[in-house]
Amino acid sequence: MAGFGGRNRWWIIALVIVLVGTARELSKRFGWDKEGGMNALREWSDRLGVWAIPAYVGVHTLTLALCLPYAVFFEAAASLIFGFFPAVVCVFSAKVMAASLSFGIGSGGRKLGRLCMILNHFLYSSLG
Repeated sequence: MAGFGGRNRWWIIALVIVLVGTARELSKRFGWDKEGGMNALREWSDRLGVWAIPAYVGVHTLTLALCLPYAVFFEAAASLIFGFFPAVVCVFSAKVMAASLSFGIGSGGRKLGRLCMILNHFLYSSLG
């Protein structure tokens, strides 16, 4: 196992590019614009019932810890889905847990941290 050097790195980069491109095309094809995304989040919240807030906090924690560009949309959608005060509590909890997770990734898992940086680079470069 050579780590992220040589050919392995290029395979990972190619896989990330293909996944990002596929996700983008699927979102265009199935109409995942802003309004469609908000409707999907509302339906998701209604289906999960009481578990919607813990699920939201978990997903938002991951998007923040991995520095995904879509994390800001989760924060904006929280108040529309849950109301103002519950949204503040959800976003604050997710940010505290994401900071802890990011610290764990950065201090303990160098290879995982490096992979997250590679993913982050390609996700941000695909938006611009």
